[in-house]
Amino acid sequence: MPIASGTKLGQYEVQDFIGQGAMGLVYRAYHVQLQRTGAVKVLQGLAPDPDTTSRFRHEAQAIAQMRHPNIVNVYDFGEHDGVPYMIIEYVPGGSLANRLANGPLDIATALKYLHGIAAGLDHAHALGIVHRDVKPANVLLEKDDTPVLADFGLAKLLQGSSLKSMTGVTTGTPAYMAPEQVTGTKVGPAADRYALATIAYEMLTGVIPFDGEGLMELLYAHVHREPPPPSTRNKTLGPRVDAVIMRGLAKDPGARWESCTAMIDALAAALTRRPEPAVARTAVMAPAPPAPTAFPEAAVEAPSFVDTEDQSDPIAVAYPSPPPVRVRKSHRGRNAILIAAALIVLLIIGIAGYLSGRPPLIVSVTPSTVAAGDSVLLSASNLPANQTGEIRVHSAVQVFPFRADSYGNVRQYITVPRDAGIGGHTVQVCWASSCRLTAILHVIEAAPLVTPSPSTTPSPGAGATPSPAASPTSSAAPFISVPSISKTRGFIVTFHNFRLGTWTVDVIQSGSPSTAGSASVPGGTSYSQSFSTPLKVVALMDAYVIVCPNTGGSCLRSTTVRVEL
Repeated sequence: MPIASGTKLGQYEVQDFIGQGAMGLVYRAYHVQLQRTGAVKVLQGLAPDPDTTSRFRHEAQAIAQMRHPNIVNVYDFGEHDGVPYMIIEYVPGGSLANRLANGPLDIATALKYLHGIAAGLDHAHALGIVHRDVKPANVLLEKDDTPVLADFGLAKLLQGSSLKSMTGVTTGTPAYMAPEQVTGTKVGPAADRYALATIAYEMLTGVIPFDGEGLMELLYAHVHREPPPPSTRNKTLGPRVDAVIMRGLAKDPGARWESCTAMIDALAAALTRRPEPAVARTAVMAPAPPAPTAFPEAAVEAPSFVDTEDQSDPIAVAYPSPPPVRVRKSHRGRNAILIAAALIVLLIIGIAGYLSGRPPLIVSVTPSTVAAGDSVLLSASNLPANQTGEIRVHSAVQVFPFRADSYGNVRQYITVPRDAGIGGHTVQVCWASSCRLTAILHVIEAAPLVTPSPSTTPSPGAGATPSPAASPTSSAAPFISVPSISKTRGFIVTFHNFRLGTWTVDVIQSGSPSTAGSASVPGGTSYSQSFSTPLKVVALMDAYVIVCPNTGGSCLRSTTVRVEL
């Protein structure tokens, strides 16, 4: 629910709209007496029921008690028209996600960010608070580039409530979710450390551990697959870096690092090739003189660290050397080969089962017969989640980009080129360098508008009843007008010069259609009907309306307008 400028939320006055995230809308607000700017998060993802409101108050109080330079301060919280909101510190420097989108980070900057995030998480964990949604978008940057964690505990608030804006089996962001979050088991501080290890992996390699996966494959990978070591994607990284990151990404929460700071300290040592505190290095002992003498207790002083990167470190040799021992022939190599072969067979069986269990790909175009220049609706199902690709119309190739939703569905209007020839045209849905779906679209010549002449009235004759003149039919082409679209107040569609029929009404924004309803048009020069704006339509972005007959035929669209609040 949008909040108008000038609205008072406690001692803060809403100034303007900043943006929209997965959990709701964000506004800039100002406290006049304190002369302090804050950010208002309107948590539309929470259901307005007494139990959720109580949990929100309890969790908000705990979050507000945290004071740390790497955690966003919570100034106030409450409800506006039954919807919970939080007023938090306003951080003007953007997010870490924006920073990563601008290009790779140097080692010093990456470690600076990671140390700050780790310090904030360890502070929260010491207070018994788990973030549950650590990701670059939730790391804000101060003017001096200090990283500040935001949205603490909001994922927990959403868990168990009626989600309005998030989908999936659990709360959190799939790319950074720990295995225990995917499976729905107990989530603790180790889940945040897994997410931090994922961010470190992304900073050092430029990609997340399981890059290029669909939603379900990504969730499966978090639980069952090991990610490629970072050094396979960035050859400048060594095995010590791999060891630190892979421990942070361990499937078992108990096998991960004991704290975020410990993990980042070890990572810093590996990246800068500094020694880590560990067991003393064993030194080579010189051979003793022939005469038996006692060993001095501190003959060699051992260094206080182990440098696992140095391949030239000497190997300890006991003195005096024992006699050669006959080594039994080991079968480890053969056993390892047999185990590897068995695992490969099981993997092939699992992949075959997975592929056979997937639903078939489906595509259709509605209507299947249109005139050149008309629009058709292409529908496809069971694609990989969030898959991007192209819709190609042949013979003269026309390309329309698409993006599937989180369930693998595509629903997009495409316009048949006016110069398309009459006859059958192939429509292909292509992604990942392959066109996997095909439909046939029949294009016919556009029918000319016919203006019938009014019939003449015959002279009455004996025993005949005079027939009235037929009403003339308008020769004007049908069109629709939509003067405005409002996120809260909806919109009105006026049908001009339409014949009797039922039409489906969709709102198109960023190439994605959202159905608003249907209209039973009685026919005539003008008919208007109001509609509610679909939930998926976002305010302050361009959109237009398209109407299509339920019985098949040409679709019509309105002019593009900016969606109002």
